[in-house]
Amino acid sequence: MDELPIFTAALDIRLPWYIKRVHFEFENGVKKLYIQVAHTRRTKFPYEGVDCPVYDHQERSWKHLNFFQHECYIYGRIPRVKAPDGTIKLVKVPWAMPGSSFTLLFEYNVLNLMLEGMSASSAGRHTGICGKRVFRIVKRHVGEALCDQGLSPVKALSVDETSTRKGHHYLTVLADRQAKKVVGIVPGKSQDAFNQVLIAMEVRGAGREDVRSVTMDMSKSYIAGVCEAMPQADIVFDRFHIAKQLNEAIDEIRRQEQRQYNELKGSRYLWLRNNASLTVNQRERVDILAEAYPTLGQAYRLRELFKQVMDEALVSTRLRPLNDWIKAAWASGIKPIQDFVNMLRSHWYGVKTYFKKVADNAFAERVNLKIQEIKRIAKGYRNINNFILMIYFHIGGLELQTHSK
Repeated sequence: MDELPIFTAALDIRLPWYIKRVHFEFENGVKKLYIQVAHTRRTKFPYEGVDCPVYDHQERSWKHLNFFQHECYIYGRIPRVKAPDGTIKLVKVPWAMPGSSFTLLFEYNVLNLMLEGMSASSAGRHTGICGKRVFRIVKRHVGEALCDQGLSPVKALSVDETSTRKGHHYLTVLADRQAKKVVGIVPGKSQDAFNQVLIAMEVRGAGREDVRSVTMDMSKSYIAGVCEAMPQADIVFDRFHIAKQLNEAIDEIRRQEQRQYNELKGSRYLWLRNNASLTVNQRERVDILAEAYPTLGQAYRLRELFKQVMDEALVSTRLRPLNDWIKAAWASGIKPIQDFVNMLRSHWYGVKTYFKKVADNAFAERVNLKIQEIKRIAKGYRNINNFILMIYFHIGGLELQTHSK
């Protein structure tokens, strides 16, 4: 039986290319399969729209997917052509990207392994190459996708910072809340970093003038960046970040009370969790402690009421419930609660827009969690550019080809 037609069909080799020979070789006691390709005589190959005659040939080889348990390589004398401008160019082959030492099917396999959650080193061990070469494959495909795939106009942005490693090392990450994908990443979390990440978004075709709202925490750098670069966009402070600040006020009150009353020891998370998520026994304990320590109890009730007010924004744009809460919170006379009220007043422009837009930074927080998972799988990144590359790879919304057409 002639095996050449089988390998030709399996590899989808088409004229003017054909498989000339298939053979095994022993190298250091290991059996490897070699597939030799060639082209028909007198073939002219296109270069920039012009059919050019063959000038000479260059020996090339590519690592392919294993043939059963055997390593497999495609090799051959690849033609070079003389371009109209007189330069000599190597012909592009249909089974590999220019400059690559791997076939496209091999690279698709690597991309799929990475998408499934493998680290570069694990994918390398699985395919028989080193982790650095895996990164080069990913970098090539992601780089081409970022260049070729532009962004549609972005109207709803979220901005957040995420840590790259221990210490003060951060990335500023822009995400499209509607398209659910990352549209820009740069090192740092300053106002300059925010300006740079906007440029990264604009390079791919999405203009800052189209943005209508930006959700964020209360970072001064990001607030200043939006006010300066996108004055037409509404700033929307993330409700969960606001709630976190109120929780910090509750915890401060608890610590003050605990210095005098030992009964409050071990109760921290009872006060920080939502009342609805407590067990019956936990709720009973909170009720008893709230009655015994009225200052803490009043602050806790204000927090639960604040949650209800923010939940009402899902069905109503009325600000009166929030204004009523602010009056009641101020009247409590509890300093940490009054400090929280002052914070709301000083950031009122971004608090009230939450009721108008009903937008939050939840997607940005999910992005942050995914980024930390990417970092954990790789056990950290020494090279920040590789980290950014992998973020785009996993959550950049890129249409990466991972199988043959």
